[in-house]
Parts: sequence; C-alpha cells; structure tokens
Amino acid sequence: MDEEEHEVYGGEIPVEGEMEGELDPHNADVDMSAADEDAVKELDEMKKRLKEMEDEAAALHEMQAKVEKEMGAVQDPASAAANQASREEADSRSVFVGNGC
Repeated sequence: MDEEEHEVYGGEIPVEGEMEGELDPHNADVDMSAADEDAVKELDEMKKRLKEMEDEAAALHEMQAKVEKEMGAVQDPASAAANQASREEADSRSVFVGNGC
C-alpha cells in the first residue's frame, strides 16, 4: 500500500514538521509592519472607490429625478384626466372573480 501512495503522490510523503513553508509561531521572522501598511493602503483604496461609487449613484438619482420631473411636466393635464377616466371606466366594467384555488 505504501508503494502505491508514493506512486500517486510522485515521491515520499513528508513527515509532519518537515513541510516547506511551515512556520513556527515562536520563531517567525515575518515583518508585520509591511503587511499592515499594505492592508491600510488597500483599505484606503477601497474607501476611495466606495466614495466614488456613492457619488456616482447620487448623481444618477439626481438625473433620474430630473427626468421623471420633466416627463411629468410634459404630460398635459387633459391627457392625464382622460387616462384616469378610461381607467375608471374599465374598472366599472370589471368583475371580481375571487381567489379560487
């Protein structure tokens, strides 16, 4: 069975403690200040992008409100009243059937 495992993995199975890149937390020589600086820089960039997206969303909302206002102003009151009258007329001819199953 051991020979089959070695063939599958292409070599010897490493013994615990001999793996490459394994770090001993008590003897770690990692410079955390560089990692912290990178994290702070990345966070600042994300905040900047979020602010840009929020500003763009606000501008789009303003544009949409402006267009809706213009669309409402373009529609004349006579056509709006006629449209309301046709809805009321259609409602008067409607028959409620119910919520049958």
